[in-house]
Parts: sequence; structure tokens; C-alpha cells
Amino acid sequence: MALTSYFQVLLSTVSLALGAHVAYKYMKSKKKVEREIQEVIMFSYHSVDLKRSKYSRCMVSRSMERLLYYLTTPKYTIDICMYVFTNVDLANALLKMNYKGVTIRIIVDADMAFSTGSSIRRLEKHGIPVRWMKSTNLMHHKFTLIDASCEDDSVTPLVIMGSLNWTNQALSGNWEDVVVTSQKELVKQYKEEFDRLWVVFKPIVN
Repeated sequence: MALTSYFQVLLSTVSLALGAHVAYKYMKSKKKVEREIQEVIMFSYHSVDLKRSKYSRCMVSRSMERLLYYLTTPKYTIDICMYVFTNVDLANALLKMNYKGVTIRIIVDADMAFSTGSSIRRLEKHGIPVRWMKSTNLMHHKFTLIDASCEDDSVTPLVIMGSLNWTNQALSGNWEDVVVTSQKELVKQYKEEFDRLWVVFKPIVN
């Protein structure tokens, strides 16, 4: 009888230990893995550090490769405020993400939306919503939010900001800077500005 009680106690102990282990594994898998991102990308006039790109058919600078990389990371959303947007590689990257089901929203300056070489009309034709405001004031922002408009704890929201317009001249003919950060307060403030403008600005009317 005593032996039976011993095995019952042993079995209960093992069961509790196993249950605790399974619960720990489950909670650990559910816990968000904090991934801090802080990067500065410099674009320089007449850059010669060209490399074959994973994201383009062209040879691109290492700085351009980093920017293209970040545009391929979102799982859910991309929100873009861009004064001028003419670069084909960046447009192609957005179209690929759009095809994968990533929700994309774009705010542009009204006077530059359909300037020579602008990518806006092409993106709009693929169902990507674009908003602007007819005004004597410029929409001069240059920032992009990555996965800032979702509530999935498994993703790391980012903001990409700096002096860089998405043009060939800016990407390879100027000295420009871009900061990529996951700093929560900065992402939050940029998201608030984007959401505010998205309400104030209106869809493009043909």
C-alpha cells in the first residue's frame, strides 16, 4: 500500500513538473521578442560602392540596398509621406508588397504628385490609396512607417525618416541621410502625424 502511495506521489510530482514546463514554453513562445533597430543610412554623391541587389535588377549602392531591405520587411502595413517619389526600384518594392497583401497608404505633395517621372499614378493604378491637399504650402515630409498601424506583438514597428526624397537624384546624386528606428515614442509621434494628415488630406480626384 505504501509503495502504491509512493508511486502516486511520484506520478503527481512528474505531472506537475511536466505541466509547468509546458506552460513555461507556451508563455515564452507568446512573449514578444524585443528587437531594437537603430540605423543611420547615408547617401553620398557619386557613390561607387555598387553591388548586385537582391531586390532590384540593377546594381545599387549599399545604402539603397538597405532602404530596399527595410521596405521588404513589413508583414501588415506601410504608410508613406513623401514630397517627391520617382524612383522605379522603390515603386517596384512597394508593388511587390502590395501583391503580398501588405496594406499601403501614401501621402504626397499635390504639386509633385504627377511631376515628370512620378511613380504615384502607377501605384494608384494598382489600387494603392494616395491622398494629397491642394495648397500653397508644401507637404514636405519624408518619412515611412513600417508595421506601425497593426497590433501584432510579434512585429517591430519602425519609422524611416530623413532628408531623402525617393528620387534618382536624391538616391545617387545628393548627400542625404536616413534614420531607421524602432524607438517607440518616435514611431508613435510619426504615426500620429500620418493619421492626422490622412484625415485632413483627400483622395486624388481625376
